[in-house]
Amino acid sequence: MRDDPRRSEAGNPLQGPRLVARALLHRIHQEIAEDGRFRMIDLLAALGAIGGFSCVIAALDVAEAGQCRDGADLAIVETRDGSRYYAGNLPNAFLLEGHDSLLALTYGAARNQGAVLPQETVLSTFRHVAATIGDQQFGRPRLADDDQPGALPISYVRRLWPIVRQILDMNHVPVRRRPLAIGMAIELAFAIDEQRIDPLLAAQVVTECAVPMAKIDPRKIP
Repeated sequence: MRDDPRRSEAGNPLQGPRLVARALLHRIHQEIAEDGRFRMIDLLAALGAIGGFSCVIAALDVAEAGQCRDGADLAIVETRDGSRYYAGNLPNAFLLEGHDSLLALTYGAARNQGAVLPQETVLSTFRHVAATIGDQQFGRPRLADDDQPGALPISYVRRLWPIVRQILDMNHVPVRRRPLAIGMAIELAFAIDEQRIDPLLAAQVVTECAVPMAKIDPRKIP
């Protein structure tokens, strides 16, 4: 694209990005904790899921503003049951491309802890998600049984997105900067000392939850 859609709201910059990220992390931590206890995998899965969903919301905001160049920027995939999914350059721009995209921030946090997620692993996730659209395997993290989050990514989005949206609205975060805000919350989650996990696994959890949620139809979410 000629212009980076993430930058097109420069007149309305993200207010206090670290404060917003901390508020998001704190609230999600509260929501998933039980009796004060939580699993880091669940926290990362929840952040990855809502972060991925924020990418498709941002992409649709660009499209609704008439800023798509062609069909490659945002493509609609309809399945036999009438469900709608989204693909194309726009969701990927917010999800993976650029230093401040959701997954770029995630992988940067992993690298800071000495782990690098192989590019082929990332591409494999994208290919798997694209191949399973409309299938029962869509949105099911490809992780070992012991590493599975406590809920599916879509369940995290349905439960937590209204809460996250309220925080972002209250802090006047532009729609196209919301993946950045959630990505920064993921960075902060990597630094939690209370319950550290292998940074490579952490990056995989975020990826497996974010990629499919960046394709779902927002009309499915209240």
